Amino acid sequence: MGDLSWKDFLSQAKQFLNISQQLDDGWTMEEKDSNEPNTFLKFEQKIKYKSEKDNLGELVNAEYHVVYSVSYQVPMLFFQTHRSDGSLLDLEATWQLFMPETKGSGLYQVLTQMDHPVLFRPFMALHPCRTAEVLTQFGQPSKNQVLTFISLYGPHVQLRLQNAYGLSQEYT
Repeated sequence: MGDLSWKDFLSQAKQFLNISQQLDDGWTMEEKDSNEPNTFLKFEQKIKYKSEKDNLGELVNAEYHVVYSVSYQVPMLFFQTHRSDGSLLDLEATWQLFMPETKGSGLYQVLTQMDHPVLFRPFMALHPCRTAEVLTQFGQPSKNQVLTFISLYGPHVQLRLQNAYGLSQEYT
């Protein structure tokens, strides 16, 4: 347990979306086409960003995508952050926003910029190399690894699920 097939990812993503629709919290499913791995979960929110340089606060739009990694056979979290004028936060500003406690080259092992596997444009991503291992470290296997993945990895990039997700006995 830990890694999953494309078919399982898709099924569990749809289950996750079902809970989201019941909670009316804004998750959507984007489908480029029916080929593997061209379907992903998407969520957007506003986050307060405070620059170290000018100490001013601003709201930025964060867009998250939970995508299937064909190479690692696990869910993977991609995201972008845009200022109100539409410009992207640069790499340093993104690190400052999401991982201010992590220093130096260790950031490259956790948070990196790479091409989105469906949209083929640069996004920030949490590296999936240890995801399968992390997902297997829990006593009872999760019935929905996508939900477990978002619950575990999301808070690192200010993506938090409502507690009601954990109350859905059917999928947890």
